[in-house]
Amino acid sequence: LRRHEEFYLTGGDLFFLIEQNHFRVHRYFFERESQWFKLQLATPASPGATRQGTSESTAIVLDNVKAASFAKFLWVFYNPKYSLYKARVDDWVAIMELAHRWGFNEVMKLATREIEKLEMPDIDRIVAYHKFEIDRSLLLHRYAALTAREEPLTLEEGMALGMDTTLKIFRAREVARAIPAADGSRSPTSASLPAEEMQSLILDLF
Repeated sequence: LRRHEEFYLTGGDLFFLIEQNHFRVHRYFFERESQWFKLQLATPASPGATRQGTSESTAIVLDNVKAASFAKFLWVFYNPKYSLYKARVDDWVAIMELAHRWGFNEVMKLATREIEKLEMPDIDRIVAYHKFEIDRSLLLHRYAALTAREEPLTLEEGMALGMDTTLKIFRAREVARAIPAADGSRSPTSASLPAEEMQSLILDLF
């Protein structure tokens, strides 16, 4: 076992053990932000037992969590640059996953705002937003882009999106290509819908 090089903090009053790494952080953030953790930490210890999470020997073990992902998650609270949150897309996705799992709603809002500023493939963004139950209105132009592009979804893309979303995309593409362009022509490969009509189509289907 080892103490995490960045997040074993002097004065911390909450201990976690993840992948042989001890984390020492502040209970305050977990009780304030997460109803799930608030309930977990409120569970009284059995008579005579030491309260869970108060020392290395009673550290809370978090299964199915990678130490690197947990460190990224903690960075949200201990960011030394205050309001400046600069991170890669993959980091924000990792943060989202833990925030969603434990009900850190404000962290989810922050991660969503930041990831909206970054470039991310449409398929990856749709998959992540669906998985973490993020407002789907943010995906309208992503659905529209997949509807308008010339190439149909690949097998791999369809498997990633899931059957429901894939069928809706195929239906949108079918409808968009059945509507004639301004000159009366139809194209089997490209959608020529005006922006307002495309948005209406996507709203109807999704």
